[in-house]
Amino acid sequence: MKENTESKTEKNKFVYTPEVIRRLQLIELEMLKELARICRKYQISYIIESGTLLGAVRHGGFIPWDDDLDVRMLRKEYDRFCEVCREELNPDYFLQTYRTDPGYRWGYARILKNGTVYKRKGQHKMTARNGVFIDIFPDDNMPEGRFSNRICTCISWLCRKLLYSEVGVLNRKKFISWLGFSFLNLFPKEWGHRGMEYIVKRYQGMDTARVRCFAWGSEAEALGILKKWHTETENIRFEGLTVPAPKDRNGFLIHFFGKDYMTPPPKEKRVLGHPADYIDFGDEG
Repeated sequence: MKENTESKTEKNKFVYTPEVIRRLQLIELEMLKELARICRKYQISYIIESGTLLGAVRHGGFIPWDDDLDVRMLRKEYDRFCEVCREELNPDYFLQTYRTDPGYRWGYARILKNGTVYKRKGQHKMTARNGVFIDIFPDDNMPEGRFSNRICTCISWLCRKLLYSEVGVLNRKKFISWLGFSFLNLFPKEWGHRGMEYIVKRYQGMDTARVRCFAWGSEAEALGILKKWHTETENIRFEGLTVPAPKDRNGFLIHFFGKDYMTPPPKEKRVLGHPADYIDFGDEG
């Protein structure tokens, strides 16, 4: 009896294959097309970024082992996009923010494909809606003074940790990390969102050379990106679709990936960025 149970479990275990990754990418591509349609109609500016831009430059589309798709918008464009999506977004999709989904904890938006399931590793107990998605990151002004920037960085770091604590408390193996996330998880997640909103409003009226997404915490993100990478753009082809990208895409990619970005990593480092325990494509073929 035990052998039969184990055999059944092994048989039903979700396994990533090149075919699964490609199906995932093609659904994400359809969501990018919908985003592009809305942005054209309402003249909303955006750029593809991170691994999506790297894939466009190096592969003409998705990096073969990449499982996500990312775009950026300046805050004004981002807020307008979220607003028009209330009426304009195709009903096949759902715009997920902490305002549209009470269980969602992150400070950036996602477009989800309705009818799909995407169970991220370590996030099974989250109450947010899930599905195949693309990320939309808002960029905000960041202080240029060294002291002000450090204060801002510390506040945003604390807010991100508070928002992540529901996940962190279940996945941290080190006792000190578990203890820290357990403490933060005692506080309402709304405090994290309010802290982020405070930072955004604090520097909203400033004319700064750099911007950043406070809801994302990588080292390159903490340094900020040049605002001109948003305002000075040119079109690039991505999987046959024409989309905007920074005109200085070389500078952008060096900032995030280093000077050797055109060289693919060794095979052992070609890993998924958002590994899932289970994916269901629903009615997608």
